[in-house]
Amino acid sequence: MTWNLSTPAAPDGGAESGAVLDGNAAAGEFAGILASDPTTVTVRCGSCGVAQAFGQLQAYMGGPGTVLRCRECEAMVARVARTPGGTWLDISGSSSWLFLPTPA
Repeated sequence: MTWNLSTPAAPDGGAESGAVLDGNAAAGEFAGILASDPTTVTVRCGSCGVAQAFGQLQAYMGGPGTVLRCRECEAMVARVARTPGGTWLDISGSSSWLFLPTPA
């Protein structure tokens, strides 16, 4: 599979990107990969540097995968796609993901 990093899901809400939802809508897709509840994660955008809760990201779920964009600058922060060959996770648009320790 080849990723076209220049044009993942349009931020303007066009037909190719589906409806824009908040990151909570994408939590299920990411939870299966991260083996953790992603709604507790703080994500820092690699483009503008804004740190935001996973649920504050913009989720585009109408395409062949799920794309998360920064609420401030609309840069692609992360995406996940399930294919017959496996699950692809791309977090190259983020600079960090903060997972808080779970209470004992």
